Amino acid sequence: MKNNSRKSKQNPSQQRPKYAQESFSGGIMTSFGGAGLWRRFLDKLKMPQRLCQIQFQWAGRKFSAASYLMALLVGQLLGSQRQSEVAQLRDDPGALLALGLETVPSQSALSRFLASCEQAVAEQLLALNRRLVAKLRCKLGSATIDLDGQIVSTRGEPEGANFGYNPKRRGCKSYFVLMGFLGEVRDVLTAHLYPGSEQTVSAEMAIAAYQQSRRALGPRTKRLRLRADSAFFSDAFFCELEQDKVSYFVVAVMSPPLKCQIAGLEYRELDDKWAIGELQYQARSWKRPRRMVVIRKRLEPDHKQARQPTLFECDRYAYQVIVTNTDWKPQAVWHFYNHRCCCENMIKEGQSDFGTDHILSHTYGGNATWLGLAVLAYNIANWFRDKILGQKEHRKMTKWLWFDKLTTLSNAEGRRTLINIPARLVHSGRRYFLRMWSKHPSRELYEGALRAVGDFSL
Repeated sequence: MKNNSRKSKQNPSQQRPKYAQESFSGGIMTSFGGAGLWRRFLDKLKMPQRLCQIQFQWAGRKFSAASYLMALLVGQLLGSQRQSEVAQLRDDPGALLALGLETVPSQSALSRFLASCEQAVAEQLLALNRRLVAKLRCKLGSATIDLDGQIVSTRGEPEGANFGYNPKRRGCKSYFVLMGFLGEVRDVLTAHLYPGSEQTVSAEMAIAAYQQSRRALGPRTKRLRLRADSAFFSDAFFCELEQDKVSYFVVAVMSPPLKCQIAGLEYRELDDKWAIGELQYQARSWKRPRRMVVIRKRLEPDHKQARQPTLFECDRYAYQVIVTNTDWKPQAVWHFYNHRCCCENMIKEGQSDFGTDHILSHTYGGNATWLGLAVLAYNIANWFRDKILGQKEHRKMTKWLWFDKLTTLSNAEGRRTLINIPARLVHSGRRYFLRMWSKHPSRELYEGALRAVGDFSL
């Protein structure tokens, strides 16, 4: 018998949930309710005082040079990668109070400031970054320097840019950024902006990048290793590393004499795909021979042309050669060099989260200054993950740094769960408060980070 009661025949529209009515009648809200973590951490690093020590004659009346640098640095830490995005903080009183700023310059003022910056400003920012790395990583007894570069495509006619290898925008001018990384902890040690025509790394450029990276390491770092690709393959660079007693692992350039020796080399089979061998090789311009570790890979019948120019293909095999001055086993040399692929993730992280590949000014000094600030912001976020959140062995990328599995938005970006927490600005008892949702999924993570920042000391 069917149930014809009135309850079973209710209108489906009456079962829908109630909706909220929108109105612009609330108090001041901000999407950066957790930005106070950045202010506290920057104060612990004494960043405002350090930026005031940068020597730069700026003719601005309302803001000092340190105020411009702090505004750009804080904007990068909040994910802003353009002058317009940084200037939007002017319309967010809650974010300004959380960051401890009265206001920030306008978009046009930021552009004028970058246009007036000189290369010396960028060099002072990189020197500041090296001093902070030396203090925060002073306990490292051994360290690994990874050297690599990236092409920064440009539009228009920025100063210092030139024509060179540019796969993204062929026929356009570009910059070449030469960077040094600390392999164990993912810090950026140095970054220098070159014209795009100088993407072929000379021995002088390689030695300068190595020396700047080494200055960022503390005096307790006695054992030093270096990894680099074939762009850094030069006898003068090897002699510099050998003089400083640095263990190096560099991919060799496949010259015709070296190819002839590789083809007739005896290999030890590791499995059905990989084999390894070694030899002593001396180029014509070298004063002495050096050890080469050769990795041979068996190609599949339907194999396509390899993208890596360092691989030499012959007789259904692909070869890669690593020159080293160590007495390690060949397989250990190969595995250690393969860890260098992590620096590709660091470069990608810097591009996507901090704008290391963005061109914000028509002047070389302005672009170099932006790069120096991006390096500093990247390291500050890296130190925050390490020192505050305790992410040492398994460190997350910046984009997913504060992703909380408890949140229902499983694909939300990390900044929305720790820094970009919505909050309401309240003024009570002559004090300002940022009221956040009491049941926010990231509350426990945020409060733990707040306590860790309070206990942190440089």
